[in-house]
Amino acid sequence: MSKGNGHKATANALADSELRYRRLFESAKDGILIVDAKTGRITDSNPYLEDMLDYPHAELLGKTLWEIGAFKDIAASRAAFRQLQTKEYVRYDDLPLETKEHERRHVEFVSNVYLVDGTRVIQCNIRDITDRREIEERTRRVNEELLSLVGDLQRREGRLRKEANHDPLTGLFNRRYLDASLSRELSLSQRRGTCLSVAMLDIDHFKGFNDKFGHDAGDLALRECAQVLSQHLRRSDIACRLGGEEFVLVLPDSSLEDTRQRVEQICALIKQLSMQHDGHPLGTMTLSAGIAASPVHASTAVALMRSADRALYAAKRAGREQVILCELPR
Repeated sequence: MSKGNGHKATANALADSELRYRRLFESAKDGILIVDAKTGRITDSNPYLEDMLDYPHAELLGKTLWEIGAFKDIAASRAAFRQLQTKEYVRYDDLPLETKEHERRHVEFVSNVYLVDGTRVIQCNIRDITDRREIEERTRRVNEELLSLVGDLQRREGRLRKEANHDPLTGLFNRRYLDASLSRELSLSQRRGTCLSVAMLDIDHFKGFNDKFGHDAGDLALRECAQVLSQHLRRSDIACRLGGEEFVLVLPDSSLEDTRQRVEQICALIKQLSMQHDGHPLGTMTLSAGIAASPVHASTAVALMRSADRALYAAKRAGREQVILCELPR
């Protein structure tokens, strides 16, 4: 082959290569910008990018990247361009672009630097991920709403559970919780071979107290009494309002003597309360109490409650304001 034919073949091959590149460039389903690496000005763009940004081809040519809102602001855009100039490959997973009408588009941005006729150019491949971002954002909002809804449901469930198991006036456990927990604690103490004590406490002459000072003052007295109980029991102990002015304490792993001393201390503290309602002193509040224990007095929850109740009424018959232990069965 002659030298002339060789040059012609090379020229034809180069032309074919440029034609194939141009076809790929024009038909690509990603946006493509060709940028002068020295000035940052756009020298070429493909139709997909022009449609994406609503810019005619002629208007894009000669603009800099920061003139089409490629980054957060002009200073950031120029700093990013300096990075494009110094690195042969740069990638941004989520970059905001603005259309000619200032509509925000989110894109993946990849740049490569190469030489064309000895001149450094930057090819920027730009993929529109706006729809994907919107889906992700909607999914995030839905997830947040679901998490918020689950949190609300859990809080409501917690409130309902508390309302189901607690006395609304005093905050102590109620009779429903007592019925469930006493049997459980009794079974546990029997397996461990330990003592379980139950104390029933009753505010002395509470009807007269209500008649004299009013029901609001009576409610205050019940709350004050419940607060003393809550503050002077172990975490393992259970304090319940049985109803009216009557309270029940379930004391796991507590002997009769230990329970008597603790209940006497609680009664003394309640007697020392200085209560006032509407600026008027309410006087002294005293309690009567009866104590029974398993396995000494009973082996079932029902029998244990009856034994403590008998001891309470024995304290009332004996003049009130005292703590009585249940008599041993004969």
